[in-house]
Amino acid sequence: MNKKYVIIFSILIYIISSCSSPSNSNNSIEVVPKESLLSFSETENEGEIKTVKNKEVGEIEIISQIKERETLSEILGRYNVSQKTILIIAEQKEIDCDFNNMQIGKEYKISLDADSVITSFHYQKNSIDVYSIIFSDTLKYKETKTTIKKVISDKVIIKEEVKMEEKAKKEISKSDFLTGKFQLNKHPNFVLVNKKYHTKSEMYLQKETLDAFVTMKEAANKDGIKLTIVSGTRNYYSQKSIWERKYNKYKKEGLTDIENIKKIMIWSSMPSTSRHHWGTDIDINGFDEYFDGKNEKANNEYEWLVNNASKFGFCQVYSEKEEGKRQTGYNEEKWHWSYMPLSSNYLKMYEELITYKDINGFSASEFAKELDIIKEFVFGISKECN
Repeated sequence: MNKKYVIIFSILIYIISSCSSPSNSNNSIEVVPKESLLSFSETENEGEIKTVKNKEVGEIEIISQIKERETLSEILGRYNVSQKTILIIAEQKEIDCDFNNMQIGKEYKISLDADSVITSFHYQKNSIDVYSIIFSDTLKYKETKTTIKKVISDKVIIKEEVKMEEKAKKEISKSDFLTGKFQLNKHPNFVLVNKKYHTKSEMYLQKETLDAFVTMKEAANKDGIKLTIVSGTRNYYSQKSIWERKYNKYKKEGLTDIENIKKIMIWSSMPSTSRHHWGTDIDINGFDEYFDGKNEKANNEYEWLVNNASKFGFCQVYSEKEEGKRQTGYNEEKWHWSYMPLSSNYLKMYEELITYKDINGFSASEFAKELDIIKEFVFGISKECN
């Protein structure tokens, strides 16, 4: 087996009720000694989801993903967890996790002992947070900042390899995702945004981005500032529609292709190069005319965002161009804010995976390389947002 190491989590355990005696309503809180914490094994075989015999804790670990219409009751019911106990878990308020609303595609892990009795359930809520239920003498909850590591064993290799092949057929490639060549309603990380948060007829965002915006909006409300999303995710096809409309308009004015591109890209991105493809970037409250410096309401909103948006993970990627700071890319956009916990990783992936061969299929796309669009615009962002 490849090099293996064990990560021990330091966690706060909340004791909710007795698993062996469901009628026990003990709600005391205690810190579990370090010796009793669950340990995770990891191998260097990234990308494989299997089961493993964890010698450290003597358990079988099964890692899978939430499937469409799959509930906590269905998952734990397969391991003979009583409906009464499942109800206690689903209705718990001790940690910030709604077990009634687990997201499709997110990973979870079931741990079983040598007698095939469930000992713990772990749910990967987002890229940072894992929430856990531990079935021991008492039913315990924990939360930690990590990821569910993919581990390997010989136990169910054949069955899991079939599942992985089926999953691979449905997955969107990283290149297609980064260039926006996918349907938003088919991507498991994207959600339809409630109309009360935006001005469009329909809008999608990554769930993490939306959750962060909602939290920021609520904080702004307390300070008398109203925040609304006026533009969210745009895939390649939406961006192409905007591009072609502007391109045809300026073409009629007699502009050359190069002149046309430069005029469009004062405010709009080439298809395949927009951060709006990723579901991480949002335009808030208005655009250039709204944030023209003369609108006192807009000035107050922008000032609040400058002072507070970073607390919620957002950064103004297209800041003012000035000496010693940002020199390339789009004009300053006071309305455009990016959720950095996700978008910073996507920008790194873009640099590694995307070439000018991936930027095609729209008018004048052949000039993207000549104008060095990737360097000048995709990476023409504020240094504070790198």
